[in-house]
Amino acid sequence: MSAFPTKHGSATVLAALALVLSATPTHATSAATTVGLPGGNKIAINAWHCAVYVNACDWRASTTMSGLNPRKAQWIQNRAELEAHGVGGSLQISQNPGATLTVISKALAEVRWKNTNASIADTWGQVRPSKTTMYVSTRSCGTAQVTGAIKVSEKCAYAGAS
Repeated sequence: MSAFPTKHGSATVLAALALVLSATPTHATSAATTVGLPGGNKIAINAWHCAVYVNACDWRASTTMSGLNPRKAQWIQNRAELEAHGVGGSLQISQNPGATLTVISKALAEVRWKNTNASIADTWGQVRPSKTTMYVSTRSCGTAQVTGAIKVSEKCAYAGAS
């Protein structure tokens, strides 16, 4: 048996490789962090943005509380940082209505949303990186005042290259 594939073997290997590559999700970059709370509830912080883009990239970040004790937090907040990486990288960004957008630098922006008597605070929009941007990252940070006695300090999830 040869160490090199035959013509027929090469076609089979290429077909299998094409199947694996087409089945691999390469459309998004995401991350999540979960925090357990007294009483059994959980807070999940999620970050997501497209992995491949031409001119623009959708993004989404959320802080979500699950569980029944209590069903809703007194307030829950998400703070998303979107950053363009690369020499001379910059970005333009849009956010959901009602969210606060703060431009920190030409390559970094922050979107913040605080929701009261709720179990979710989510932000979303679109980022338009400059042509010199190598990649985009999303850091999603969440905090909440669940009850008078239970406060969740800021926890983050980072989606992007390290």
